[in-house]
This record gives sequence, structure tokens and C-alpha cells, in this order.
Amino acid sequence: MWAQFTIQHQAPVALERNEQNRLEFRVPGISEADFQQVNLFYRYDGDFGYQQQEVEYRNGVFQALFTVQNSNASSLEYYFELTLNSGEQLYYPNNLPSENPVEVEIVESLEEQKPKLEGVDYTILSPRPGNGVTRDDVVIAIALFYEKSDLEPGEFQLLIDGQDETSEADTSAYYISYVPDDLSPGPHTISLEYKTEDQSYSVTDWRFAVVAPGQASFRGFGPSRVPQGQVELTARNQVIAGDINNAYTGRTSISGAYGKFRYSVNGYLTSQESVRLQPQNRYGIDLAYGDWWDFEAGHVYPVLSQFTISGRRVHGLNTSLHLLNDKLNLQFIYGELDREITNQYDSLIVEEVTIGADSVVDRNYLLTYQDGGRGTFQRRVMGGRIGIGNEEKFQLGFHLLKAQDDTTSIFNVRDYMDLVNSNVILNSNLDQPARDTLLANPDRLDVRGGNIKPRDNLVAGTDLKLGFNNNRIRFESEAVISALNNNIYDGPLTVERAEELGFDVDQGMADLLEQLSWLIIVNENMNTLPFRISEDENGDISGDAFFPTSILAGNSELSFRYPNNNFRAQYRWIGPGFNSLANSTIRKDVAGFTLTDRMNFLANRLYLTLGYENLNDNVSGTRDATTNTITYRTNVSWYPVDRKLPRVSAGVRYRTRDNGIERQNFLLPDDLVKAAVQNIRQETRTINGQDTLITLVTPTPRSNYTVNINTSVTQQFNWMNARNDVSLSFSNLKTTDEVFAYGDVLSTSFSLSLNSRFSELPLETQFGITTNSTEAGSGQNDINIFGIYTSGNYRLMEDNLILNGRLAITQNKTASRMIEIRDDPNSEVLNDNPRDNYFVLSDEVTKNTYSTFVLQAGARYNFNEYHALVFDANLTNVSGQNRANDRIVQLRYVFSF
Repeated sequence: MWAQFTIQHQAPVALERNEQNRLEFRVPGISEADFQQVNLFYRYDGDFGYQQQEVEYRNGVFQALFTVQNSNASSLEYYFELTLNSGEQLYYPNNLPSENPVEVEIVESLEEQKPKLEGVDYTILSPRPGNGVTRDDVVIAIALFYEKSDLEPGEFQLLIDGQDETSEADTSAYYISYVPDDLSPGPHTISLEYKTEDQSYSVTDWRFAVVAPGQASFRGFGPSRVPQGQVELTARNQVIAGDINNAYTGRTSISGAYGKFRYSVNGYLTSQESVRLQPQNRYGIDLAYGDWWDFEAGHVYPVLSQFTISGRRVHGLNTSLHLLNDKLNLQFIYGELDREITNQYDSLIVEEVTIGADSVVDRNYLLTYQDGGRGTFQRRVMGGRIGIGNEEKFQLGFHLLKAQDDTTSIFNVRDYMDLVNSNVILNSNLDQPARDTLLANPDRLDVRGGNIKPRDNLVAGTDLKLGFNNNRIRFESEAVISALNNNIYDGPLTVERAEELGFDVDQGMADLLEQLSWLIIVNENMNTLPFRISEDENGDISGDAFFPTSILAGNSELSFRYPNNNFRAQYRWIGPGFNSLANSTIRKDVAGFTLTDRMNFLANRLYLTLGYENLNDNVSGTRDATTNTITYRTNVSWYPVDRKLPRVSAGVRYRTRDNGIERQNFLLPDDLVKAAVQNIRQETRTINGQDTLITLVTPTPRSNYTVNINTSVTQQFNWMNARNDVSLSFSNLKTTDEVFAYGDVLSTSFSLSLNSRFSELPLETQFGITTNSTEAGSGQNDINIFGIYTSGNYRLMEDNLILNGRLAITQNKTASRMIEIRDDPNSEVLNDNPRDNYFVLSDEVTKNTYSTFVLQAGARYNFNEYHALVFDANLTNVSGQNRANDRIVQLRYVFSF
């Protein structure tokens, strides 16, 4: 069913630093009953791993409120991941998203930056920054504090959304106020400037929103000690694939402050919570005092370091202290990374192994899972960091993270005795001889799909941060070591088990491993052991100790950040054995450097970015070949102040990958060599004094190049008494494989959106078109997606009643061909020699067409400042699925205070 869904997204032309940016993703036909988890993965300037944050689903839209807090980054790369209840995952972009993410430039501001006016203090009285205010309550007021003699002659100017309203405002030397006649609903920007004969200076600017009464957060002048919050209760009736599935949810958020003390509480409860999924319910509390103490509990999203945990959800606590003027920084994390999900076994089956027609020579005993019955252990995580010094100047940090599965959290069958000793009756269909066989040899019982192995992981590291020249020059470095145990069932390695494995461990070493087990359980299931086991010519086994460098990782970067130039040099080394169970996005087995330089021109209106990256894998020298990846990229962006001019961003990325291995196979004609199953060559060697021609199987060659072009344009214009914002995005990715006949990829996507806000009507509309065409595997898969949507909202009864609707139509066409193996060009069957086999595309083409029609309609009525009722309805029709229409009707009560 997942193939019917298409993710629609309009990438922004740029992201503003230290501002809240909204990224929206729409999936026509999806409902809250279809998915279990949604994440946005992001990284700055092509980092080696992604950070992540959860994405909210509100009113049919997946939205991520994202704030760029990295002061040195010049670009952001991100991709969107949607996990369905079935376990299937959808991505945007859909083609290798971690390698080909969406890339957006980061700018200080899309608006004109004016020099700051020195010597003037101010207090914003109303509206409070970020608040929502009803139209009747909009009062703009600001108090000023300064010495007149310190300012050159000039006058203060008050602007709303860039329009000068000074002549309409009440102004004095130290106080400015203004009551607008009729501000339209939505976000607005207030700017206070000081204009002299030669120069305009910025005093301050802030944002607020004109909202319906039930959404208002205005509470008068000055800071308020009264908590603000909102409570939502929702009842939803839905029919999905003919099944009635009613759902009830409750959502609440409360926040406030008392002096330097701040607090917030949030919660989300749903009847869709299931023991077969990771938690759907959410709750949390955040307490803070000034800038030196922060405490989070509940469902938290801690960031410890890039190599350990970076935004992964934890059910527990995350607290930090910043003492001695930020010279001593402490952080502690504790909680549950994954909760336990019990295995659901189906039955124990016996398969007979036969020779010929009737000769039974053996039996296989298999335990099977029910559909979706594979569970997970409870995984606990604990970690912390101590940083000494202020990171703006000098800071040395040490951090550690431990993640361990609880082996007792679920019932997990490893052998037949686990079944016999449990209350689970799964062997009732076995005859007595079969039971006797399994009792004598419990290990003969296999679990189809494999049983779950409990794991243990420890990551420890140190980091260094240096800042010079007012933090414009920065050096940051991090080095870590990890240990991963893939099966901790039997505990630490003992003397007896070591003897069974064929090598010696004395009792002193075994006692040491037992003492260290609180930190990390060390046994034969470690992904990398600190010794090599070898066998001599007499058959004796011995172990040689060595330091496994493959479990190390490090990253160092030097950056120069000046007003007109931002340069960054980065070097990374990540071993193939490095693992963090709390961050699975880290790219392993890679080493190399990255250089990026962004230059600003025309007062930060024009940006030119250049980048170069050179990476190698096989950093431990354990592979037969090393792949070198070189990437060049450039981006040009123009963000003019005058909105009558378009804002444009265009980028090109060129990447090559080559491991230096030639494609050859002397058994095939030249036109089939690139389709060969195996890469082989002949070599003459002297054996027993004679030259002998031998055939060698060589590593698989790799040589391809990728060209990725991305452009985006936004334009604002007035037409039909409306302010219109049109955005256009185009992306083309082409990978050409020079050594394999079926390695080419071609993907092209286009999106267009038009947002219109009418001045003479209380109406806002949106229209959009999206297309995507992807051909993968040189014709193995061909996917074409077309989508069109339109939506609008209309305000009535002095904005107390808001009507909205949306219509979306998408069509997905797929064609796939299997890849088959043949041997001799003149033969239709395989022979016994796989070396002359080659691939061909099947003549049979499998085609599928899915058309999705989604109609949404809703209304919101605000009874008064505190109470509102929201109604939503959704009808989804999917052709090609042989199922009834899906429909959802939802009623939501909102209480704001």
C-alpha cells in the first residue's frame, strides 16, 4: 500500500540564521493511523553524520520548525523520513536521500541589514515578540532610553511589514505608540529605525501575529507571571481500507516564567498507542533558570556530540549546568532509547530434507514469527559530558555514552530449552521422536528470520573548542572510541568459554572482565576484539594482542568567519568498526578532507559558495580495493532587498567514485563485459618451475560520476488585488556508471507553488504542481509521479469563522523489469561455470498505476477568546488498490488561556 503515497515538499530558497524556519511536507492520502514515526535528518555543510528531530503532524501537514543555531554553517542538508506502521519507510528525496539530500543556503537575513544604532536601550511593551494578538488588541508600544547628546540629528521611524507608519503613530523623544486600523491576519514584522541625513540605522525589530481570538497570547504590557497554554481534545472517526478505526487524542502545552525561572509542560495522548510500536504518546517537562540550568524530563531529544547522540528521542531525562560564567559545563542523560516489544511467535514447523523423491535423510526444526511479530529489547541509555572552559574561547570536554539492551525485558527463544522451560506452548505439533531429538540437541531449533540479539555499546571521547579574534576564527576537534557487543546473553567471557573457543584466558583476566561488565560486557561477540587469533602449522591456536584502530573516529575543522567570507576546512577519519547505537546515521569507513568557502557580495545580497571534498574508504586496509570519492560543488544565490525582483538560488554538484579496478572478463565478448556477473582476469605464474596460466577473480570495479543540478526561484508580485508569492524548484540528478551496464540513475523533479493573499477579500489561496521522473538501474525501475493541488481559507464573522479546503490529485506510474543471469550468448540456459555469466534485462515488464484523489474540508469557529471548535473531514480515493474509499471525520475542541 505504501507505493501509493507521494511526498510533496517545496524547499525554501534560503534559511535564516537564528530565526524559526518552517519546513512543510504533504503526503496526500496519509492519515495519523498510517504511520508511527516521522523524522527530519539534517546536517551542516556536508558533515559526516546527520542530526535529527521529530516532525509534527498537524492539520494534515507534516511540519518541522527548524532554527539554525550554528553560527559558522553556510548551508543545510536535510531529508525527510516517514515510517509507516507496516515498517516500510518513505523518503524525500526518494533516491538515496542520505547521499542526495535537499541542500539550502543559510543566510543571516533575507531582509535588508542596516547598521545597529549604538547608545539606545529600549523596552518592547506591546506586542510581545512572538505573541499572537487579536486584531482588536493590536497596540504597538515601545519605550526608549538614551542621551540626546549621544545621537547625531535624526528621527525615529516606525515600520510595519516594511511600510513607514511614523506619520500615523504617536511619537515623542522616549516613547512611540501606534494602533493600526486593520491589520490582516497572519505574521507581521515591526521595525524601529533611526534615520539621519546620510544613514538609516536599525534600533530593533520583532515579529508577532494577528490571530483569531481563541489563538491569542496577548497579556498586556510587561512580563506576565500568568502561565499560557492550550488544551486540545480530538475525536476522530476514520474508515481505512474498509475498517472502522476510531481514535481519540489529547494535546496540551503550558509555559510561563517567573523572573529568571522558566517552565513548560507538554503532553500528547492517543488511543492509537500500541504495544507493538514504539511510543506514540508524548509528554515532557522543561525547567530552566537563567542561562545556567536546564532540566528536561519525559520524552526528550538530547544532543551530546555528533558521534554519540544528536537529537534521538529518549524517554528519560536530560539536564545541564553552566557554572562559573560558562567555564564549567555539565550534562547528564539517562533513559530508554527503545522500549520492549514482545516477540509474537507463530508455530514450530518441521521440514523434511529428502534425497530423490521419498528418501528422508534429515529434518529441520523452525520456529516462525507472526506477521510483524519480531520484537525488540528495552534499550537503556546513559551518558554525560563535562566541558572545562568557555567554548567561545577555550573549552576541553570529555563525554561518554552507554547503550545496553535488557536481556530480561522480553521472552526470546534461542534454543529448544527456552521453549520447554517457558509457558508458551508452541511445540504441540511435534511427535515424540522430534521432541527427543530437540531435547538431546536444543541448538537444532532455528528461528526463521533469526532470533534477536541483545547488544551493548560504549562510546567515549574528548573534544576541544578554540575561538580567536572575537570567535571569528574557530578550531574544533573531537576524537572518540567505541566498543560494540553484538550478543551479551552469556555475559563476560569466562575461562571455561575461552577454552571451548580454543584460546587461553587466565582467571585474572576473566575477573577483570567481570569487574568491567558494568561499563561494557566483553566476550567473543565483540565486533572487534583486541587480539588476533591464529593457527600455526601444528594446529595450535594462539592470540596476539593489538590495538583495533577500526573502532576509532575523529573529526577536526578550522573555520574563518568574517562579514564577507566564510571558509571551513574539515578532516575526518571514521573506522569501519565504529558504532553508536544512539546515532545510526554516521557514515563509517571513510577518511578525507572537505573545503568550503562562501563569499558575500552586495551587502549580503549575493552569495557564491565553492566546495571540494576528497574521501577514501578502506581506512583500515582490510578490503581488496579502495574507493576514492571526489566532490566539487558550487552555488550562487541572489536575495535582493526589492521584492519586485526574484530571489534565486542555483547549485551544481559533481561527484566521481573510482576504485581503480578495471572491468574485464576474457570469457565474454566485448559488448557483454560490462554486464558480466564476475570480474576475472588471467595471469601467468611460475608454479613448481613452470609457467602456469591461472584465472583470478578480482574485486568488483567501481567507476561512476554524478551530476546534480538544483535551482529555486521565488517572486513576489501584485495581481488581481492580491499579494502573490510564486516559488519554483527544479532538480536533476544523473549518475553514469562507466563499468557496469545497469548502474545508471536519472531523476528529475519539478515543483511550482503559488500563494495569494487578497487585499479586498478575507481569502488566501494556494496552488501547486509537482512532478518527478526517476529511472534507476538503467531501465530496471521507471517511476513517474505527477501531483496537483489547490487550497484556500476564507474568514467570516469578524474572523470568528474560518473555512478551509484542499484538493490534491496525484498519479504514480511504475514499470519494473527483473535482471536475469545468462551464460553463453548463444545459450538460453546456465552452465556450471559462473565466470562466463552475464546480466540481461527481462523482457517482461511489470506496470502499476496508482491514482490518489484527496478532498479535505474544515472549519474553525471561535466562541470567544478562550474556546474554539474545529471540524475537519477528509476523503481519499485510491485507484488500483481494490479497496473502498478512506474517509476521516474529526472534531477538535481547543481551549486557550
